[in-house]
Amino acid sequence: MQLANTCETDVHALVLRAIKKACISDEAIAEACGFSSAAVVTCLKNGDMKIPLTKLPSIGKAIGLDGAHLLRLALNENHPGLLEQIEEMFGTMLISESEKKLIQSYRYITRDTDAVPVVIDRAAVVAIVTT
Repeated sequence: MQLANTCETDVHALVLRAIKKACISDEAIAEACGFSSAAVVTCLKNGDMKIPLTKLPSIGKAIGLDGAHLLRLALNENHPGLLEQIEEMFGTMLISESEKKLIQSYRYITRDTDAVPVVIDRAAVVAIVTT
């Protein structure tokens, strides 16, 4: 079953919201990302420049977002089709730490069998049905 994508797909909006939630200064973000000054962060926040792909992991860490998720969103947003091409060639590589834990838990619960996960309500329950 294919689920509709209901997560935030605008990297800029997602990062802005996370910055506000984290209550972190532009100076602290600049330092965490290795930017020369907080003015760069101001430009990013104002939309005057895009976040460099190479800085997504560090900005994500600074504001409490997963770098792999940000990279996936940025690639889809700025280079449509590129991520799919990469994953077709090399397999899926960009999963978050939380997704890794979910996969590990799934494998543990199912004892590495091919049980089918059933999503009853995306906001409430994910069930694993084993036979």
